[in-house]
Amino acid sequence: MHIRNVVVAIGAVAAVIAGSVMAGPAPTASAAAPVDGRFTPVTSARAWSGKVGTSPTSVTLGGRNGIPSSATAVVLTATVSGPTASGYVSVAPGGSGASPSIQNFGPKQSISGTTTVGLVGGKAQVKVSSGTATVALDVAGWYGSSSGGSTYTPLAPTNVLTGTVGTGATRIVVAGKAGVPSNATAVVLQADVSRPAAAGTLRLTPAGSAAGIASVTYQKGVTVANTVTVRLSGGAVQARVSSGSARALADVVGYYSPSTSGAVFVPSAPVRAATVAAGTTAKNVTVAGTAGVPRNAVAAVINAKVGKGSVGGSLRVVGAGLASSVPTQVYAKGQTIGNALIAPLASGGKVSAKVSAGTATAYVDVVGYFIDGSTGSGTGVDVSYPQCGKTIPTDQSFAIVGVNASLANTTNPCLQQQLAWAAGSKGGTAQPKTQLYSLFTNPGATLASKWPMSNTLDDGKVVPTPKSYGVCRAQASGVPQSKYVTTTACSYVYGFARAYEASTKRGVSNAAQFRWWLDVETGLSHTRTTTYNLAALEGMIAALRDARVTNVGIYSTASHFGEIMGSVPSTSSARGLPSWLAIGPARLDQAQSACSSAGFAGGTVAMTQYVTAFGASQIDRDWSCR
Repeated sequence: MHIRNVVVAIGAVAAVIAGSVMAGPAPTASAAAPVDGRFTPVTSARAWSGKVGTSPTSVTLGGRNGIPSSATAVVLTATVSGPTASGYVSVAPGGSGASPSIQNFGPKQSISGTTTVGLVGGKAQVKVSSGTATVALDVAGWYGSSSGGSTYTPLAPTNVLTGTVGTGATRIVVAGKAGVPSNATAVVLQADVSRPAAAGTLRLTPAGSAAGIASVTYQKGVTVANTVTVRLSGGAVQARVSSGSARALADVVGYYSPSTSGAVFVPSAPVRAATVAAGTTAKNVTVAGTAGVPRNAVAAVINAKVGKGSVGGSLRVVGAGLASSVPTQVYAKGQTIGNALIAPLASGGKVSAKVSAGTATAYVDVVGYFIDGSTGSGTGVDVSYPQCGKTIPTDQSFAIVGVNASLANTTNPCLQQQLAWAAGSKGGTAQPKTQLYSLFTNPGATLASKWPMSNTLDDGKVVPTPKSYGVCRAQASGVPQSKYVTTTACSYVYGFARAYEASTKRGVSNAAQFRWWLDVETGLSHTRTTTYNLAALEGMIAALRDARVTNVGIYSTASHFGEIMGSVPSTSSARGLPSWLAIGPARLDQAQSACSSAGFAGGTVAMTQYVTAFGASQIDRDWSCR
């Protein structure tokens, strides 16, 4: 279900890593990580190099250098050479309107920055914010659907390299140390070069590899950091510089392995999570539950940038409560410079930011996150009769199933199969794992297929109406239906009948065990008189309360609800009910932001619905606002 004729188009849709199943029996719950979103390391290779300007240059990365055309994202290092002006380099998914800052540079400064970027049709796009520059892209691996791929496990930063590195390879054994298992396939290293005697590059590659790919590009006397992903060879990596020697540091902050209990990557549109006035005391920034990151994420991929430093110093952005021997980045007074990191979110979904001296502004941008298989996607999915016989996700943390077909007096033919599917929801949110929704309708006396003529339903059920509405009375004898008169009392009984049927006659066992939502939208029948519609809605609420349902809410948009219901008085039973807000085609971060919107009838927004891509079609995803 999603609102018909929704006219809000909020932005590009982010890919969601999801399993799928034809609507049918519930899949067996499993804590194993999905196949989608696993990482396959490759030996770092130059994927592309060219001159770019301020307009995006499309770059094909899929189908080359060991990266399949089906890859959903790649890990790459962008190296800038010969820029004509100060600015930053941006690498984004192909066709994206986003311009995430991967690394900042000054005129003629050579510098590198690492990021993870989603691919659209195997493509990314590259540009600089001003002037022109030569940009080289070196790939270290890819994410996508691969049973032989690796999952990710974040670690507290642990130093594995401190010392002078020359042009000869220095072997660094990582597997079996610092929490990295012997079967690890790759590691994530946070590295820096301190005050080098000459300009050059630090190359961190698989042990025994002669690849001349830059991991850190540095200038004489300037300390600079970068985060790199390196494939392991014999459990080791190697370090060397392009000329002379330099002092280098490296912390391992995570690893990839064949483990099924690790996490998989979900790319997202670049979103600024926070702008922090950083000082020498760490400030926490909440990442999980905002900026397009679900609350069950175990780590976030962050582009961190520092600027406006009152003095020169170093920026450290780490998982809250953790420490690192290697700074996220080192900067001069007033300089803007960044670095990427994969931050663990074990401590309340937070990261912390601080500088070594003075004050500075830190920018925290999220470009993706990692989840494991224990709690699914962290989002819900709602389905109904349109999904009968179609492939639907299996990664939902909670599910909402429609009990009706296209009309409020009909039954969803796939209700039982979809309830079985919903029972396989992973949980882990504030929402019940299985919820139901029923359509609101009030066509009025002249259009209803069966309009009530009293307070008694066909099966003898007596519906008590509010005193202010009076009682539902029969139409005058001999009057054709085209001349019937709609009243608030009969509207109330009509609504009661629809929800009574939904809770007792549509195949729902024990309606009281579920949270119920009442779907109010202009695409369904309603009268032009808001008081009649509100009476019908109150009748539906009363029927659900009569069925001992304790958790009832309203699904709609502000415009649809206002048009159909008008102003809801404080005396109405609809007043203050939780709201499920539909926002149309959108991203997760936009659904999260919509939680701060006003609810319907004085209620608060408990859940938002956004329409997103699912395979070649679309699906309704839902975000729990608490």
